[in-house]
Amino acid sequence: MSIIDSFDKSKPIITPDKFYKKIDKITDICIVTFSHHVRDKVLSEYKNKEITYVATCNGHIPIYYLEELDVLFFMTMMGAANAGAILEEAAYMTGVTKFIYFGSCGILDKKYKNKYIVPTESYRDEGLSYHYAKPSDYITIKNSPLLVKLFEENNIDYISGRNWTTDGIYRETINKFNKRKEDGCVSVEMESSALQAVANSIGVEYYTFFFAGDLLGSEYDAGNLVGDAHKFSQLNSFEVAIIIAKNI
Repeated sequence: MSIIDSFDKSKPIITPDKFYKKIDKITDICIVTFSHHVRDKVLSEYKNKEITYVATCNGHIPIYYLEELDVLFFMTMMGAANAGAILEEAAYMTGVTKFIYFGSCGILDKKYKNKYIVPTESYRDEGLSYHYAKPSDYITIKNSPLLVKLFEENNIDYISGRNWTTDGIYRETINKFNKRKEDGCVSVEMESSALQAVANSIGVEYYTFFFAGDLLGSEYDAGNLVGDAHKFSQLNSFEVAIIIAKNI
């Protein structure tokens, strides 16, 4: 059976309630980062309280309440399968229905350098989404129009367009790059198509944006994917996430 035939509406055997207990709902918004720089900076600057955690074999992922911002906050794991499972577990435990995700992405043209990316659709070059949504090449990023509006209103430099989500960071080949660029993709990352599919399936709202990191093409440019520039971009993105949280 092909992966695109994996969507099945019958009852799942394993569900989050098998492992976790619900807690009293505190707030309806959660900001999620992929960066330990952001996690550490936020926890040092905002009064916080650990309210629960997601348990993994790699260690616990604490979920914090940031009282000043009235949001939950945690650092998730990279990759569609990991991030998707953690989203479902966090939503079950906390009752949160609005999740804001941000992180770095690759860009497919140098003209997008130093811009934020608001994905409108994501190409499903990963496996998880096919278990949560009917097969299709792209999945619509449902709340992108609202983010575009907020970026415009706050004079945040951005580009919106199609995105490419892939499990295979080392299999982003020239032929795939050319095809995705012909499709109108402006960026590439590892989670958004899956997170949107999970969000749709469990009935929560997913808001996401990226910042330009490395540059793909015939010659690879790591850009600000590493080093201090990447750290600062991650931290600045949290400030954008706060703007979104105040307007959803």
